[in-house]
Amino acid sequence: MPRFYMMGTYSADGMKGIVGGSDRAAAVDAVVKAVGGSLNHFSFTRGEHDIIVDVEAPSVASMMGVMAAVRASGSFESVSYLECIDMAPVVSKAQTISASYKPANS
Repeated sequence: MPRFYMMGTYSADGMKGIVGGSDRAAAVDAVVKAVGGSLNHFSFTRGEHDIIVDVEAPSVASMMGVMAAVRASGSFESVSYLECIDMAPVVSKAQTISASYKPANS
């Protein structure tokens, strides 16, 4: 299953929910399970983002659905995700392309 890292910054209303005692790890787990995925790790962070979440989801479309639902909730000022990839096939393609590519300045 593809693996993703999600980062988010809560809105004022989202933070009010946290201060009020809302269990955000349980909420994230429920959303990820709803698409057939699993939560590997949930952590509050200090810095640009309030949370970082490590999840596995069946597909990019599933993760995009999670992101759409999270954004629509209004709980976040910003939220994004990164897809973890196997770099070996990317390097292989890059090697094939670089043998054929002629830079504009050559």
